[in-house]
Amino acid sequence: MADKKFFDVFSRYSPDTPKRELLLRAHSPKFRYSKDPMRVEVDLYFDSHEDAELIYEIEDECRTLYGAESFKILPHFPKEIFNMSYFNEIAYEAALCGAVTNGFFSGASYSDSGDEISVKIPFGAFGVDFVKRANTEQILSNILLSRYGVSRRISISEGQGSDARHEEWERRRADIMVKAEAESRERFIEERAIAKREREEQERAADPYYDFESRAGISSATGNLEIIADTTYRVGATTYDFSSPETIFGEDFDIVEPTPLAKISAMRGRVLTLGTAFEVTMKETRAGDKTNCTIGISDGASAIYLKKTLPNEELGWVKDLAGAVKKNKKKEINLAVLGKVQTDKFDNEPYLSPIGVRKIKTLERMDTASEKRVELHLHSNMSQMDALITPAEIVNTAIRWGHKAIAVTDHGNVQAYPEIMLALENSGNEDLKILYGIEAYYVNDTERCVFGSHYPSFDDEMIVFDLETTGLSNRTCKIIEIGAVKIKGGRVIDEFDTFVDPECEISEEITALTSITNDMVKGAPKEREAIEKVFEFAGDRLLIAHNANFDVGFVRVACERSNIPFENTYLDTVGLSKYVNPELKKHKLNLIAEHYKLGDFHHHRASDDARMLAEIFFVMIERLKSEGVGNFEQMVDAMSEKTDPLKLPSHHMIIFAKNNEGLKNLYKLISKSYLNYYKRFPRIPKSELVKHREGLIIG
Repeated sequence: MADKKFFDVFSRYSPDTPKRELLLRAHSPKFRYSKDPMRVEVDLYFDSHEDAELIYEIEDECRTLYGAESFKILPHFPKEIFNMSYFNEIAYEAALCGAVTNGFFSGASYSDSGDEISVKIPFGAFGVDFVKRANTEQILSNILLSRYGVSRRISISEGQGSDARHEEWERRRADIMVKAEAESRERFIEERAIAKREREEQERAADPYYDFESRAGISSATGNLEIIADTTYRVGATTYDFSSPETIFGEDFDIVEPTPLAKISAMRGRVLTLGTAFEVTMKETRAGDKTNCTIGISDGASAIYLKKTLPNEELGWVKDLAGAVKKNKKKEINLAVLGKVQTDKFDNEPYLSPIGVRKIKTLERMDTASEKRVELHLHSNMSQMDALITPAEIVNTAIRWGHKAIAVTDHGNVQAYPEIMLALENSGNEDLKILYGIEAYYVNDTERCVFGSHYPSFDDEMIVFDLETTGLSNRTCKIIEIGAVKIKGGRVIDEFDTFVDPECEISEEITALTSITNDMVKGAPKEREAIEKVFEFAGDRLLIAHNANFDVGFVRVACERSNIPFENTYLDTVGLSKYVNPELKKHKLNLIAEHYKLGDFHHHRASDDARMLAEIFFVMIERLKSEGVGNFEQMVDAMSEKTDPLKLPSHHMIIFAKNNEGLKNLYKLISKSYLNYYKRFPRIPKSELVKHREGLIIG
């Protein structure tokens, strides 16, 4: 290949003009190539010195274009053009070859005796030794010989400025550590967010009635500004009325389109905002003639601090605010503030330096519905990180809004009950009914993997099936493939497979996952016909699926749309695998197949997944039989006995006490949850709930 030019060999490469001209100046190229993995080396000879940066860019572009593991251009220049100004290029090339040169040769001095090039680097003995131990001298010498045909020994020694360089190195190292810690923290936050998204996707797959917004607790307090009238604005959950403002500090100003507190961090200069004071602190300066004042304000969606140093004789308005905050007189502490956005030099957080402060009013939120709802899911400030409203405020708000009944369901506790009872007594209202409840952390310690009433024997005919769908929601997405096998006595006796026309487009993501295209489902049976064919094949036999709630959920909804009854008992092999294969951390289909050494299969194609799941099921049944479990009834009992409430995933459950007996049982359950089943939060196992079920309403 030596007689060929660069573009004869790499004809697909089309660089910009400077790179093309550089390659055209090269002559006598030599090519070396290995296929698996692909590695390329090209020797190029030039009559003059060329820009090394352009050569590196050519390498990167060719490596990407040809999918090579490495693509290396070795330039060769005339011996007579070499001078010491090119040595920095040689040091950079050495770093790419694994030598320790990056950062060490900055500020170095060079001298050439004809036989030896002396390199003095601004580092102490430790740094010099560190560089030498990486064989840096020999690597530099080899590159010099290859690139320019110049033969020299390289000698690296300690130069001037080592102390200053050491201090700079330590500073850089400290900066790197700080940056690495910040990146690690960001990665942790990102990984935690990814894990949360994965959990949500798993819950969506497992629960056909999954409602993301209600589970996520999406708030209406978004922090956006809503203009209600000329003198009435709503920010978050608070409505401010500034029809008659009272100036209490600084200059007067017009209240026009204020900025929500949530957006102030991105602002600069003067800003107008609204908020309710929730905290006031005053600290006298060392001189004693002034006071540092800090006022926390919130609009219900975000918060910020006002900070101002005032002469002691001007503190009257601040003291009035402090007294109102202490007495919780919210009507007296709503403010419009004109201030300058500044950043605190200690905590790097934005704050407002007030220029003018005016006292305004808020309009109480009311329920204007003619027929009042009964709120069955409500947290007080006894639910950590979930609510700010006090139990007394719950009662007073419900009375003010004209509600006839309201529930209190704090997370895992009933600490609000005494305050609720006392607030209701003090109100003198006899119309409001309190529903005493709890949002419990429920765990199913009687969990099973078989759902239904018909249990066949292990050797009866059963149906193993799998679906491919256009997405995760069985309400909004459709089935695109159904694969099933009929099994009996440990072997497959019949197979069924069909595409299903979803009557909608299949996304690129689903095609990438399943390899099913729109053309493949064109002309296939539509949903009703496909479901009918499935039940002709399956009959009333037990259905087996991996993560069965997902697949069965789609089948159940499809049956509802077509008015086809669904009464089959079904088995979830994920739950069965957790019992049979406790050594596995994850129980995905491909991981179990790999664990059992059952070979490769086309994962995410229904027919292949169903056949592989049948093989997995045969292995798990044999393992059960070897442990003395001979039928599904014994399997359910054995799984229940080994279920540890502290290791099970918890789910939220609303429980109400409908009478005094229920209240006693609720107290017993809460006591047990803290004393016997506490891990991260107090858990209420199903077995205990069944024992103390009298007088309780389960939501």
